[in-house]
Amino acid sequence: MTAKGAATRAEILGKAHEVFKDMGYYGSSIAEITQRSGVSMATFYQYFKNKEEVFLELNDLIISHFTEQVESLSERGLGFEDRLRNSIRLLFDHTRNNFAFHRILGEAQLTDQVTVAYYESIARLYREMLRREIGYGNIGAVDPNIVAYGLIGICYFNSLEWDANQTRSPQEISDLIMDLVMKGINGPSPWKRSPDWDFLSMPDPLPLEPEATFPLTKGEKTRRSIFHAAEKVFGQYGFHRAGIADITREAGVAQGTFYVHFASKGDLIEGFVRYINHEMRCELQRVVGKTEDRRDAERVGILGFFEFLLKHRQIYRVVPECEMIRREVALWYYQKMARGYIQGLENGMKRGEIRGLPPDFLARSVMGIVHFLGLKWVIWNNNPRPAIPEQFYKDLIQFILYGIKMS
Repeated sequence: MTAKGAATRAEILGKAHEVFKDMGYYGSSIAEITQRSGVSMATFYQYFKNKEEVFLELNDLIISHFTEQVESLSERGLGFEDRLRNSIRLLFDHTRNNFAFHRILGEAQLTDQVTVAYYESIARLYREMLRREIGYGNIGAVDPNIVAYGLIGICYFNSLEWDANQTRSPQEISDLIMDLVMKGINGPSPWKRSPDWDFLSMPDPLPLEPEATFPLTKGEKTRRSIFHAAEKVFGQYGFHRAGIADITREAGVAQGTFYVHFASKGDLIEGFVRYINHEMRCELQRVVGKTEDRRDAERVGILGFFEFLLKHRQIYRVVPECEMIRREVALWYYQKMARGYIQGLENGMKRGEIRGLPPDFLARSVMGIVHFLGLKWVIWNNNPRPAIPEQFYKDLIQFILYGIKMS
């Protein structure tokens, strides 16, 4: 390839990255890429077979650049905590700088392989680092895989546009992440536990709410049937490949009936995300309702989340997709989950059960840990009935409660 050809190819890649960030994977087109690049369609096809090949190469370039950054981190003369702090700051900066690309990974669903490979490449680097530190005796016998994906989740959720008035600098957030990862959330007050308590014990859930005084109307029943059908169809095909005809066929209603309740497929996904958010929050409130210590509520909430996810794994694919399709709806989903969570953490801090970290940061971070571990162990699992070992839950709860520091 000539120097001019290499420059043209690099220009196409750069403009394609912009197009993907602005329009998402499915909303992008080769025509838009060539227009922004100032090249013809024929020139595009000299260098790339199709849009997917461009996307895959961008994926490789981003990962290669990050790998080079990790490998170039200087450890000379640095102690363990400084090494870990530098690694955390690098991951957080990488996540922020490439956040739009991360959103596209959630939307593209290229048989999940690209998304899984992308995050696994990052996790592999951090697993290796953690294993070295375990070998040096600097951290406890944590599960490096759980901590690596937990770090990815923390950085991702602290990169979301939660608040337009966010005042914390990247350095401040990185320092908070370091503190959380090292020490966990456990507060100083004594934790009174029953003799039969263990990491996996579950209290009896609160009873289901009584049925409404008035039964569901015919319209409400139809709307719920469409939501249940959407759960299955979106989970199987993804938003872009799912058709309204597929959903109405699954629901057993006519397409005309669909449009009585929803203006479009986009309108449906907004209603669906709000529906599943309500279902998940109700279920988590039931399982933690009888806990007395906030640390127990955290533990039971984690177990309850995974139990819900295993029953409804299809629906959770919709949330990452929604970050590109209806960004404001996805942000609403996370904010709604966080709002009540922050209040619970604040109450736990007042009683000394939770350490005094900023409650909003803490809520986002723990949500990020559990979200990404749910993706890794349930959503991206090829087994249609994934079985999660008890040790996974114990290691995850131990990490969130106590961090990785040697006790």
